[in-house]
Amino acid sequence: MNSSNPFFKSPAVDSSNPAAFDYIGWREQFISAVLRIACVLGAALIAVSFPTASVTDRVLFPVLYIVLLSITVLKTPYSVRAATLLFMVYIIATNSILSWGPWIDGSVFFIAFIILSSLLFDKRIDLIALLVSILTFASIATLQQLGIYKFAAAGVPVTTIVDWATYVIDFSIISAILLVAINQFKKALTRVIQEMQNAFSALTIERERLEDRVRERTEELEARASQLRSSTSVTRTIAEIQNISELMEESTRLISDQFGYYHAGLYLLDERKKTAFLQAASSVSGKQLIGQGFRIEPNRLNMTNLVIEQRRPQISLDIGETNFVRDPNFPLTRSRIMLPLTVRSQVIGILDIHSDQLKAFDSQDAEVLQTLADLIAISIDNVRLLDETKSLVYELEANTTLQARETWSKFTSRHKPAYQYTPAGVRPLFSNLKADKGDGMHIPMILHGQNIGNILLKRKGISASWSERERILVEKVAAQVALALENSRLVDETQKNAMRNQVIANISSRVRETLDVESVVRTATTELRRVFDLKEAEISIGAPQTEVLPARKNTSSLKLK
Repeated sequence: MNSSNPFFKSPAVDSSNPAAFDYIGWREQFISAVLRIACVLGAALIAVSFPTASVTDRVLFPVLYIVLLSITVLKTPYSVRAATLLFMVYIIATNSILSWGPWIDGSVFFIAFIILSSLLFDKRIDLIALLVSILTFASIATLQQLGIYKFAAAGVPVTTIVDWATYVIDFSIISAILLVAINQFKKALTRVIQEMQNAFSALTIERERLEDRVRERTEELEARASQLRSSTSVTRTIAEIQNISELMEESTRLISDQFGYYHAGLYLLDERKKTAFLQAASSVSGKQLIGQGFRIEPNRLNMTNLVIEQRRPQISLDIGETNFVRDPNFPLTRSRIMLPLTVRSQVIGILDIHSDQLKAFDSQDAEVLQTLADLIAISIDNVRLLDETKSLVYELEANTTLQARETWSKFTSRHKPAYQYTPAGVRPLFSNLKADKGDGMHIPMILHGQNIGNILLKRKGISASWSERERILVEKVAAQVALALENSRLVDETQKNAMRNQVIANISSRVRETLDVESVVRTATTELRRVFDLKEAEISIGAPQTEVLPARKNTSSLKLK
Protein backbone atom coordinates (compact mmCIF):
# COMPACT_ATOMS: atom_id res chain seq x y z
CA MET A 1 0.00 0.00 0.00
CA ASN A 2 1.10 3.56 -0.71
CA SER A 3 2.16 4.80 2.68
CA SER A 4 3.01 8.26 1.31
CA ASN A 5 -0.66 9.04 0.77
CA PRO A 6 -2.42 9.82 4.06
CA PHE A 7 -5.73 8.67 2.60
CA PHE A 8 -4.45 5.09 2.55
CA LYS A 9 -2.84 5.25 5.96
CA SER A 10 -4.09 3.33 8.85
CA PRO A 11 -4.66 6.25 11.15
CA ALA A 12 -2.56 5.48 14.08
CA VAL A 13 -3.97 8.81 15.09
CA ASP A 14 -5.24 9.90 18.45
CA SER A 15 -8.86 8.91 18.68
CA SER A 16 -9.64 12.36 20.08
CA ASN A 17 -8.83 13.85 16.64
CA PRO A 18 -12.15 13.92 14.76
CA ALA A 19 -10.47 15.16 11.55
CA ALA A 20 -8.42 11.95 11.11
CA PHE A 21 -9.94 9.69 8.41
CA ASP A 22 -9.65 6.00 9.25
CA TYR A 23 -9.52 4.59 5.72
CA ILE A 24 -8.75 1.03 6.77
CA GLY A 25 -11.60 1.17 9.27
CA TRP A 26 -13.87 2.46 6.54
CA ARG A 27 -12.79 -0.35 4.17
CA GLU A 28 -13.44 -2.95 6.85
CA GLN A 29 -16.90 -1.56 7.44
CA PHE A 30 -17.48 -1.36 3.68
CA ILE A 31 -16.45 -4.97 3.02
CA SER A 32 -18.55 -6.14 5.99
CA ALA A 33 -21.58 -4.40 4.50
CA VAL A 34 -20.86 -5.83 1.03
CA LEU A 35 -20.48 -9.35 2.44
CA ARG A 36 -23.77 -9.12 4.34
CA ILE A 37 -25.61 -7.84 1.28
CA ALA A 38 -24.00 -10.55 -0.87
CA CYS A 39 -25.06 -13.23 1.61
CA VAL A 40 -28.68 -12.07 1.51
CA LEU A 41 -28.90 -11.48 -2.23
CA GLY A 42 -26.74 -14.52 -3.06
CA ALA A 43 -29.09 -16.85 -1.25
CA ALA A 44 -32.05 -15.38 -3.15
CA LEU A 45 -30.29 -15.64 -6.53
CA ILE A 46 -29.24 -19.26 -5.93
CA ALA A 47 -32.77 -20.17 -4.93
CA VAL A 48 -34.25 -18.52 -8.03
CA SER A 49 -31.70 -19.71 -10.60
CA PHE A 50 -31.00 -23.17 -9.17
CA PRO A 51 -33.71 -25.03 -11.16
CA THR A 52 -32.45 -23.71 -14.53
CA ALA A 53 -28.76 -23.65 -13.68
CA SER A 54 -26.26 -25.96 -15.30
CA VAL A 55 -24.56 -28.75 -13.42
CA THR A 56 -21.43 -26.69 -13.08
CA ASP A 57 -23.35 -23.73 -11.68
CA ARG A 58 -25.24 -25.97 -9.23
CA VAL A 59 -21.91 -27.01 -7.75
CA LEU A 60 -20.00 -23.75 -8.14
CA PHE A 61 -22.51 -21.32 -6.67
CA PRO A 62 -23.24 -23.24 -3.42
CA VAL A 63 -19.49 -23.66 -2.85
CA LEU A 64 -18.93 -19.97 -3.39
CA TYR A 65 -21.85 -19.13 -1.10
CA ILE A 66 -20.41 -21.32 1.66
CA VAL A 67 -17.08 -19.51 1.31
CA LEU A 68 -18.97 -16.22 1.38
CA LEU A 69 -20.75 -17.15 4.61
CA SER A 70 -17.47 -18.28 6.14
CA ILE A 71 -15.60 -15.02 5.56
CA THR A 72 -18.68 -13.05 6.61
CA VAL A 73 -19.35 -14.86 9.89
CA LEU A 74 -15.85 -15.84 10.95
CA LYS A 75 -13.30 -13.30 12.22
CA THR A 76 -10.80 -13.30 9.43
CA PRO A 77 -8.15 -10.70 8.52
CA TYR A 78 -9.19 -7.90 6.20
CA SER A 79 -6.73 -8.88 3.46
CA VAL A 80 -8.08 -12.46 3.42
CA ARG A 81 -11.70 -11.30 3.26
CA ALA A 82 -10.98 -8.72 0.52
CA ALA A 83 -8.90 -11.13 -1.58
CA THR A 84 -11.50 -13.87 -1.22
CA LEU A 85 -14.32 -11.51 -2.21
CA LEU A 86 -12.42 -10.35 -5.32
CA PHE A 87 -11.56 -13.91 -6.24
CA MET A 88 -15.22 -14.96 -5.93
CA VAL A 89 -16.34 -12.04 -8.12
CA TYR A 90 -13.65 -12.95 -10.65
CA ILE A 91 -14.76 -16.60 -10.66
CA ILE A 92 -18.41 -15.61 -11.18
CA ALA A 93 -17.44 -13.18 -13.97
CA THR A 94 -15.19 -15.75 -15.67
CA ASN A 95 -17.88 -18.42 -15.38
CA SER A 96 -20.38 -16.02 -16.98
CA ILE A 97 -18.00 -15.34 -19.90
CA LEU A 98 -17.25 -19.04 -20.31
CA SER A 99 -20.98 -19.77 -20.41
CA TRP A 100 -22.38 -16.88 -22.45
CA GLY A 101 -19.45 -15.10 -23.92
CA PRO A 102 -19.41 -11.31 -23.94
CA TRP A 103 -23.15 -11.10 -24.44
CA ILE A 104 -24.80 -11.41 -21.01
CA ASP A 105 -23.63 -10.18 -17.58
CA GLY A 106 -20.01 -11.21 -17.47
CA SER A 107 -18.79 -7.69 -18.18
CA VAL A 108 -20.85 -6.40 -15.22
CA PHE A 109 -19.10 -8.78 -12.85
CA PHE A 110 -15.69 -7.89 -14.28
CA ILE A 111 -16.43 -4.18 -13.85
CA ALA A 112 -17.52 -4.93 -10.28
CA PHE A 113 -14.27 -6.89 -9.90
CA ILE A 114 -12.23 -3.85 -10.98
CA ILE A 115 -14.22 -1.32 -8.88
CA LEU A 116 -13.97 -3.45 -5.74
CA SER A 117 -10.24 -3.92 -6.25
CA SER A 118 -9.87 -0.14 -6.53
CA LEU A 119 -11.89 0.48 -3.37
CA LEU A 120 -10.54 -2.36 -1.27
CA PHE A 121 -6.88 -2.19 -2.24
CA ASP A 122 -4.25 0.17 -3.55
CA LYS A 123 -4.45 1.55 -7.09
CA ARG A 124 -1.84 -0.92 -8.26
CA ILE A 125 -4.26 -3.73 -7.48
CA ASP A 126 -7.01 -2.21 -9.62
CA LEU A 127 -4.57 -1.93 -12.56
CA ILE A 128 -3.66 -5.55 -12.05
CA ALA A 129 -7.36 -6.43 -11.93
CA LEU A 130 -7.90 -4.56 -15.20
CA LEU A 131 -5.01 -6.40 -16.88
CA VAL A 132 -6.21 -9.74 -15.51
CA SER A 133 -9.69 -9.05 -16.90
CA ILE A 134 -8.30 -8.15 -20.35
CA LEU A 135 -6.03 -11.21 -20.34
CA THR A 136 -9.00 -13.36 -19.37
CA PHE A 137 -11.03 -11.96 -22.27
CA ALA A 138 -8.11 -12.41 -24.63
CA SER A 139 -7.52 -16.01 -23.48
CA ILE A 140 -11.17 -17.00 -23.78
CA ALA A 141 -11.44 -15.21 -27.13
CA THR A 142 -8.34 -16.99 -28.46
CA LEU A 143 -9.54 -20.38 -27.31
CA GLN A 144 -13.01 -19.74 -28.75
CA GLN A 145 -11.71 -18.46 -32.09
CA LEU A 146 -9.31 -21.40 -32.41
CA GLY A 147 -12.22 -23.79 -31.74
CA ILE A 148 -10.56 -25.23 -28.68
CA TYR A 149 -13.38 -24.04 -26.40
CA LYS A 150 -17.09 -23.64 -27.01
CA PHE A 151 -19.50 -21.66 -24.81
CA ALA A 152 -21.32 -23.89 -22.37
CA ALA A 153 -24.75 -22.26 -22.75
CA ALA A 154 -26.92 -23.11 -25.74
CA GLY A 155 -28.06 -20.42 -28.14
CA VAL A 156 -25.05 -18.15 -27.75
CA PRO A 157 -24.67 -15.91 -30.85
CA VAL A 158 -21.68 -16.41 -33.07
CA THR A 159 -18.82 -14.36 -31.73
CA THR A 160 -16.16 -13.14 -34.12
CA ILE A 161 -12.80 -11.65 -33.42
CA VAL A 162 -14.26 -8.23 -34.17
CA ASP A 163 -16.89 -8.80 -31.52
CA TRP A 164 -14.21 -9.72 -29.01
CA ALA A 165 -12.07 -6.75 -29.98
CA THR A 166 -14.99 -4.36 -29.72
CA TYR A 167 -15.97 -5.85 -26.37
CA VAL A 168 -12.45 -5.61 -24.95
CA ILE A 169 -12.04 -2.05 -26.18
CA ASP A 170 -15.36 -0.96 -24.75
CA PHE A 171 -14.65 -2.74 -21.50
CA SER A 172 -11.20 -1.21 -21.24
CA ILE A 173 -12.47 2.30 -21.91
CA ILE A 174 -15.29 2.01 -19.40
CA SER A 175 -13.03 0.41 -16.80
CA ALA A 176 -10.29 3.02 -17.32
CA ILE A 177 -12.80 5.84 -16.96
CA LEU A 178 -14.13 4.31 -13.77
CA LEU A 179 -10.62 3.78 -12.39
CA VAL A 180 -9.57 7.33 -13.23
CA ALA A 181 -12.76 8.69 -11.70
CA ILE A 182 -12.34 6.62 -8.56
CA ASN A 183 -8.66 7.55 -8.23
CA GLN A 184 -9.42 11.24 -8.82
CA PHE A 185 -12.13 11.05 -6.21
CA LYS A 186 -9.73 9.37 -3.80
CA LYS A 187 -7.09 12.03 -4.44
CA ALA A 188 -9.60 14.85 -3.99
CA LEU A 189 -10.92 13.21 -0.86
CA THR A 190 -7.36 12.74 0.35
CA ARG A 191 -6.60 16.44 -0.24
CA VAL A 192 -9.75 17.55 1.53
CA ILE A 193 -9.04 15.25 4.43
CA GLN A 194 -5.45 16.45 4.58
CA GLU A 195 -6.59 20.07 4.61
CA MET A 196 -9.09 19.24 7.32
CA GLN A 197 -6.41 17.52 9.32
CA ASN A 198 -4.03 20.44 8.85
CA ALA A 199 -6.75 22.90 9.83
CA PHE A 200 -7.66 20.82 12.83
CA SER A 201 -4.00 20.48 13.77
CA ALA A 202 -3.62 24.25 13.52
CA LEU A 203 -6.74 24.71 15.63
CA THR A 204 -5.44 22.16 18.11
CA ILE A 205 -2.10 23.94 18.35
CA GLU A 206 -3.82 27.29 18.73
CA ARG A 207 -6.13 25.86 21.36
CA GLU A 208 -3.15 24.46 23.25
CA ARG A 209 -1.47 27.84 23.04
CA LEU A 210 -4.59 29.54 24.32
CA GLU A 211 -4.88 26.98 27.09
CA ASP A 212 -1.24 27.58 27.97
CA ARG A 213 -1.84 31.31 28.00
CA VAL A 214 -4.95 30.92 30.11
CA ARG A 215 -3.04 28.61 32.44
CA GLU A 216 -0.16 31.04 32.68
CA ARG A 217 -2.54 33.94 33.21
CA THR A 218 -4.40 31.98 35.87
CA GLU A 219 -1.14 31.17 37.61
CA GLU A 220 -0.15 34.82 37.43
CA LEU A 221 -3.48 35.90 38.84
CA GLU A 222 -3.20 33.34 41.62
CA ALA A 223 0.32 34.56 42.35
CA ARG A 224 -0.88 38.17 42.39
CA ALA A 225 -3.80 37.26 44.63
CA SER A 226 -1.39 35.47 46.96
CA GLN A 227 0.88 38.52 46.97
CA LEU A 228 -2.06 40.80 47.72
CA ARG A 229 -3.16 38.54 50.57
CA SER A 230 0.37 38.54 51.93
CA SER A 231 0.59 42.30 51.53
CA THR A 232 -2.72 42.75 53.34
CA SER A 233 -1.57 40.49 56.15
CA VAL A 234 1.70 42.40 56.52
CA THR A 235 -0.10 45.76 56.44
CA ARG A 236 -2.67 44.68 59.01
CA THR A 237 0.06 43.50 61.36
CA ILE A 238 2.37 46.52 61.13
CA ALA A 239 -0.55 48.95 61.39
CA GLU A 240 -1.01 47.88 65.03
CA ILE A 241 2.63 48.51 66.00
CA GLN A 242 3.43 51.85 67.65
CA ASN A 243 7.17 51.46 68.05
CA ILE A 244 9.41 52.35 65.09
CA SER A 245 12.13 49.79 65.83
CA GLU A 246 9.62 47.00 66.33
CA LEU A 247 7.71 48.13 63.23
CA MET A 248 10.79 47.94 60.99
CA GLU A 249 11.89 44.58 62.38
CA GLU A 250 8.42 43.10 61.99
CA SER A 251 8.08 44.49 58.46
CA THR A 252 11.26 42.83 57.19
CA ARG A 253 10.44 39.55 58.92
CA LEU A 254 6.90 39.40 57.54
CA ILE A 255 8.05 40.24 54.00
CA SER A 256 10.53 37.35 54.06
CA ASP A 257 8.01 34.93 55.58
CA GLN A 258 4.96 35.87 53.53
CA PHE A 259 6.65 36.32 50.13
CA GLY A 260 9.40 33.71 50.46
CA TYR A 261 12.43 36.02 50.05
CA TYR A 262 15.56 35.05 51.93
CA HIS A 263 16.55 38.61 52.85
CA ALA A 264 14.71 41.89 53.34
CA GLY A 265 16.44 45.00 54.64
CA LEU A 266 15.09 48.40 55.58
CA TYR A 267 17.25 51.53 55.30
CA LEU A 268 16.52 55.03 56.58
CA LEU A 269 18.11 58.12 55.04
CA ASP A 270 19.95 60.83 56.91
CA GLU A 271 18.86 64.48 56.92
CA ARG A 272 20.69 65.15 53.62
CA LYS A 273 18.82 62.26 51.97
CA LYS A 274 22.11 60.80 50.80
CA THR A 275 23.46 58.13 53.16
CA ALA A 276 21.24 55.14 53.89
CA PHE A 277 21.62 53.40 57.27
CA LEU A 278 20.52 49.79 57.68
CA GLN A 279 17.92 49.71 60.47
CA ALA A 280 16.27 46.29 60.20
CA ALA A 281 16.89 42.98 58.39
CA SER A 282 15.28 39.56 58.24
CA SER A 283 18.37 37.43 57.52
CA VAL A 284 21.16 36.53 59.93
CA SER A 285 23.82 38.22 57.82
CA GLY A 286 21.67 41.35 57.63
CA LYS A 287 21.31 41.47 61.43
CA GLN A 288 25.08 41.19 61.74
CA LEU A 289 25.49 44.19 59.42
CA ILE A 290 23.16 46.22 61.63
CA GLY A 291 25.43 45.55 64.58
CA GLN A 292 28.36 46.83 62.51
CA GLY A 293 26.57 50.09 61.69
CA PHE A 294 26.27 49.24 58.00
CA ARG A 295 25.50 52.12 55.68
CA ILE A 296 25.40 52.85 51.94
CA GLU A 297 27.26 55.98 50.95
CA PRO A 298 26.04 58.14 48.04
CA ASN A 299 27.23 56.92 44.67
CA ARG A 300 25.68 57.81 41.34
CA LEU A 301 26.47 54.36 39.98
CA ASN A 302 24.62 52.25 42.54
CA MET A 303 20.93 51.35 42.72
CA THR A 304 20.38 53.26 45.95
CA ASN A 305 21.09 56.60 44.32
CA LEU A 306 18.76 55.77 41.41
CA VAL A 307 15.95 54.82 43.78
CA ILE A 308 16.34 58.08 45.72
CA GLU A 309 16.59 60.32 42.67
CA GLN A 310 13.93 58.67 40.50
CA ARG A 311 11.65 57.63 43.39
CA ARG A 312 10.70 54.37 41.70
CA PRO A 313 11.68 50.70 42.14
CA GLN A 314 14.90 49.35 40.65
CA ILE A 315 15.20 45.64 39.69
CA SER A 316 18.48 43.81 39.20
CA LEU A 317 18.59 40.22 37.86
CA ASP A 318 21.56 37.87 37.57
CA ILE A 319 20.97 37.04 33.91
CA GLY A 320 23.92 38.79 32.38
CA GLU A 321 22.67 42.31 33.01
CA THR A 322 25.37 44.93 33.26
CA ASN A 323 23.69 46.64 36.22
CA PHE A 324 23.75 43.53 38.39
CA VAL A 325 26.43 43.84 41.04
CA ARG A 326 27.12 40.95 43.36
CA ASP A 327 27.03 41.89 47.02
CA PRO A 328 29.65 39.98 49.05
CA ASN A 329 27.38 40.26 52.09
CA PHE A 330 24.62 38.33 50.26
CA PRO A 331 26.31 35.80 47.92
CA LEU A 332 23.07 33.83 47.33
CA THR A 333 21.31 36.74 45.67
CA ARG A 334 20.19 36.06 42.08
CA SER A 335 17.43 38.69 41.97
CA ARG A 336 17.18 42.00 43.80
CA ILE A 337 14.69 44.84 44.03
CA MET A 338 15.01 48.15 45.86
CA LEU A 339 11.91 50.23 46.56
CA PRO A 340 11.66 53.80 47.88
CA LEU A 341 9.86 54.51 51.13
CA THR A 342 8.02 57.66 50.18
CA VAL A 343 5.92 59.95 52.38
CA ARG A 344 4.44 63.19 51.02
CA SER A 345 6.68 63.00 47.94
CA GLN A 346 9.77 62.67 50.12
CA VAL A 347 11.95 59.54 50.21
CA ILE A 348 12.66 58.66 53.82
CA GLY A 349 14.21 55.24 53.27
CA ILE A 350 14.68 52.19 51.06
CA LEU A 351 13.25 48.66 51.20
CA ASP A 352 15.89 46.22 49.87
CA ILE A 353 14.66 42.68 49.01
CA HIS A 354 16.87 39.77 47.86
CA SER A 355 15.86 36.43 46.32
CA ASP A 356 17.92 33.36 45.52
CA GLN A 357 15.74 32.63 42.44
CA LEU A 358 16.33 33.85 38.90
CA LYS A 359 13.79 36.34 37.55
CA ALA A 360 12.04 36.53 40.89
CA PHE A 361 10.86 40.10 40.25
CA ASP A 362 8.99 41.73 37.40
CA SER A 363 7.00 44.90 36.90
CA GLN A 364 3.87 43.46 38.51
CA ASP A 365 5.85 42.28 41.54
CA ALA A 366 7.34 45.76 41.76
CA GLU A 367 3.86 47.30 41.73
CA VAL A 368 2.60 45.10 44.58
CA LEU A 369 5.77 45.52 46.64
CA GLN A 370 5.82 49.29 46.05
CA THR A 371 2.31 49.53 47.46
CA LEU A 372 3.50 47.61 50.51
CA ALA A 373 6.58 49.85 50.79
CA ASP A 374 4.37 52.96 50.70
CA LEU A 375 2.22 51.55 53.50
CA ILE A 376 5.33 50.77 55.55
CA ALA A 377 6.62 54.31 55.00
CA ILE A 378 3.27 55.79 56.05
CA SER A 379 3.26 53.57 59.15
CA ILE A 380 6.79 54.68 60.07
CA ASP A 381 5.84 58.33 59.60
CA ASN A 382 2.64 57.89 61.61
CA VAL A 383 4.51 56.26 64.48
CA ARG A 384 7.10 59.06 64.36
CA LEU A 385 4.38 61.68 64.45
CA LEU A 386 2.67 59.80 67.26
CA ASP A 387 5.90 59.76 69.27
CA GLU A 388 6.39 63.48 68.65
CA THR A 389 2.79 64.12 69.69
CA LYS A 390 3.26 62.10 72.86
CA SER A 391 6.44 64.03 73.66
CA LEU A 392 4.67 67.32 73.04
CA VAL A 393 1.72 66.25 75.20
CA TYR A 394 4.13 65.20 77.93
CA GLU A 395 5.87 68.58 77.77
CA LEU A 396 2.54 70.38 77.83
CA GLU A 397 1.42 68.34 80.82
CA ALA A 398 4.69 69.07 82.58
CA ASN A 399 4.37 72.80 81.83
CA THR A 400 0.75 72.77 82.91
CA THR A 401 1.66 71.00 86.13
CA LEU A 402 4.43 73.49 86.84
CA GLN A 403 2.20 76.43 86.01
CA ALA A 404 -0.57 75.02 88.16
CA ARG A 405 1.81 74.64 91.10
CA GLU A 406 3.13 78.20 90.78
CA THR A 407 -0.33 79.69 90.20
CA TRP A 408 -1.92 78.00 93.17
CA SER A 409 1.04 78.75 95.37
CA LYS A 410 0.47 82.44 94.65
CA PHE A 411 -3.29 82.08 94.92
CA THR A 412 -3.25 80.36 98.34
CA SER A 413 -0.82 82.94 99.67
CA ARG A 414 -3.44 85.68 99.01
CA HIS A 415 -6.55 83.80 100.18
CA LYS A 416 -7.78 82.01 103.27
CA PRO A 417 -6.22 78.55 103.36
CA ALA A 418 -9.19 76.50 104.59
CA TYR A 419 -12.83 76.29 105.58
CA GLN A 420 -14.38 74.04 108.22
CA TYR A 421 -17.94 72.85 108.68
CA THR A 422 -19.07 72.77 112.35
CA PRO A 423 -22.50 72.52 113.99
CA ALA A 424 -22.34 76.29 114.21
CA GLY A 425 -21.84 76.60 110.43
CA VAL A 426 -18.95 77.07 108.01
CA ARG A 427 -16.02 79.10 109.30
CA PRO A 428 -12.65 79.96 107.79
CA LEU A 429 -9.39 78.59 109.17
CA PHE A 430 -6.35 80.84 109.09
CA SER A 431 -3.89 78.01 109.59
CA ASN A 432 -3.68 74.48 108.14
CA LEU A 433 -5.07 71.75 110.29
CA LYS A 434 -2.41 69.43 111.52
CA ALA A 435 -4.33 66.32 112.34
CA ASP A 436 -2.96 62.83 112.45
CA LYS A 437 -3.36 60.80 109.30
CA GLY A 438 -5.44 58.28 111.17
CA ASP A 439 -7.84 60.92 112.47
CA GLY A 440 -10.60 60.98 109.81
CA MET A 441 -10.25 60.55 106.04
CA HIS A 442 -7.81 62.75 104.13
CA ILE A 443 -8.50 63.15 100.38
CA PRO A 444 -6.18 65.35 98.28
CA MET A 445 -7.60 67.66 95.61
CA ILE A 446 -5.50 67.00 92.51
CA LEU A 447 -5.36 69.44 89.60
CA HIS A 448 -3.05 68.77 86.64
CA GLY A 449 -1.07 66.33 88.75
CA GLN A 450 -0.59 68.84 91.60
CA ASN A 451 -2.10 68.75 95.03
CA ILE A 452 -3.84 72.11 95.50
CA GLY A 453 -5.64 71.23 98.72
CA ASN A 454 -7.08 68.54 100.95
CA ILE A 455 -10.44 67.39 102.19
CA LEU A 456 -10.63 66.11 105.76
CA LEU A 457 -13.75 64.25 106.85
CA LYS A 458 -14.56 63.00 110.34
CA ARG A 459 -17.46 60.82 111.36
CA LYS A 460 -19.77 61.41 114.26
CA GLY A 461 -19.34 59.10 117.17
CA ILE A 462 -16.53 56.65 117.81
CA SER A 463 -16.63 54.85 114.44
CA ALA A 464 -13.80 56.16 112.26
CA SER A 465 -13.70 53.51 109.52
CA TRP A 466 -14.48 54.40 105.89
CA SER A 467 -15.41 51.97 103.14
CA GLU A 468 -13.64 51.86 99.80
CA ARG A 469 -16.84 52.91 98.03
CA GLU A 470 -17.06 56.01 100.23
CA ARG A 471 -13.42 56.86 99.58
CA ILE A 472 -13.95 56.59 95.81
CA LEU A 473 -17.02 58.82 96.04
CA VAL A 474 -15.13 61.46 98.02
CA GLU A 475 -12.19 61.29 95.58
CA LYS A 476 -14.62 62.05 92.71
CA VAL A 477 -16.08 64.92 94.68
CA ALA A 478 -12.56 66.20 95.38
CA ALA A 479 -11.75 66.10 91.66
CA GLN A 480 -14.88 68.11 90.85
CA VAL A 481 -14.09 70.61 93.63
CA ALA A 482 -10.58 71.04 92.22
CA LEU A 483 -11.99 71.71 88.75
CA ALA A 484 -14.56 74.13 90.16
CA LEU A 485 -11.85 76.00 92.07
CA GLU A 486 -9.71 76.19 88.92
CA ASN A 487 -12.66 77.47 86.89
CA SER A 488 -13.45 80.05 89.56
CA ARG A 489 -9.82 81.19 89.62
CA LEU A 490 -9.74 81.42 85.82
CA VAL A 491 -12.98 83.42 85.77
CA ASP A 492 -11.65 85.79 88.43
CA GLU A 493 -8.36 86.19 86.59
CA THR A 494 -10.21 86.73 83.31
CA GLN A 495 -12.38 89.43 84.86
CA LYS A 496 -9.34 91.21 86.27
CA ASN A 497 -7.57 91.03 82.93
CA ALA A 498 -10.68 92.37 81.21
CA MET A 499 -10.93 95.23 83.68
CA ARG A 500 -7.23 96.01 83.25
CA ASN A 501 -7.53 95.93 79.48
CA GLN A 502 -10.57 98.19 79.67
CA VAL A 503 -8.69 100.73 81.78
CA ILE A 504 -5.78 100.70 79.39
CA ALA A 505 -8.12 101.10 76.44
CA ASN A 506 -9.93 104.05 78.08
CA ILE A 507 -6.71 105.85 78.92
CA SER A 508 -5.34 105.19 75.44
CA SER A 509 -8.46 106.55 73.78
CA ARG A 510 -8.44 109.70 75.93
CA VAL A 511 -4.77 110.33 75.34
CA ARG A 512 -5.13 109.94 71.58
CA GLU A 513 -7.91 112.50 71.33
CA THR A 514 -5.41 115.34 70.81
CA LEU A 515 -2.01 115.79 69.21
CA ASP A 516 -0.83 118.58 71.54
CA VAL A 517 1.96 117.38 73.84
CA GLU A 518 0.79 119.35 76.88
CA SER A 519 -2.76 118.18 76.41
CA VAL A 520 -1.59 114.57 76.14
CA VAL A 521 0.43 114.82 79.37
CA ARG A 522 -2.38 116.64 81.22
CA THR A 523 -4.95 114.03 80.12
CA ALA A 524 -2.70 111.12 81.09
CA THR A 525 -2.01 112.61 84.52
CA THR A 526 -5.71 113.23 85.15
CA GLU A 527 -6.73 109.71 84.10
CA LEU A 528 -4.06 108.01 86.22
CA ARG A 529 -5.04 109.95 89.31
CA ARG A 530 -8.70 109.17 88.74
CA VAL A 531 -8.30 105.48 88.01
CA PHE A 532 -5.99 104.74 90.93
CA ASP A 533 -7.59 107.34 93.24
CA LEU A 534 -4.22 108.99 93.91
CA LYS A 535 -3.44 111.96 96.02
CA GLU A 536 -0.83 113.12 93.54
CA ALA A 537 0.21 112.11 90.07
CA GLU A 538 3.18 113.44 88.22
CA ILE A 539 4.45 112.83 84.71
CA SER A 540 7.86 114.16 83.84
CA ILE A 541 9.12 114.53 80.29
CA GLY A 542 12.81 114.45 79.53
CA ALA A 543 15.79 112.95 81.38
CA PRO A 544 15.91 114.06 84.99
CA GLN A 545 18.94 116.25 85.88
CA THR A 546 18.91 115.37 89.57
CA GLU A 547 17.50 112.50 91.52
CA VAL A 548 13.92 113.24 92.34
CA LEU A 549 12.90 112.71 95.94
CA PRO A 550 10.10 110.25 96.41
CA ALA A 551 6.73 111.94 96.68
CA ARG A 552 4.64 111.65 99.76
CA LYS A 553 1.83 109.23 99.45
CA ASN A 554 -0.81 107.59 101.46
CA THR A 555 -1.61 103.89 101.42
CA SER A 556 -3.44 104.38 98.10
CA SER A 557 -0.96 106.55 96.30
CA LEU A 558 1.13 105.66 93.28
CA LYS A 559 4.34 107.37 92.41
CA LEU A 560 4.98 107.93 88.70
CA LYS A 561 7.76 109.86 87.10
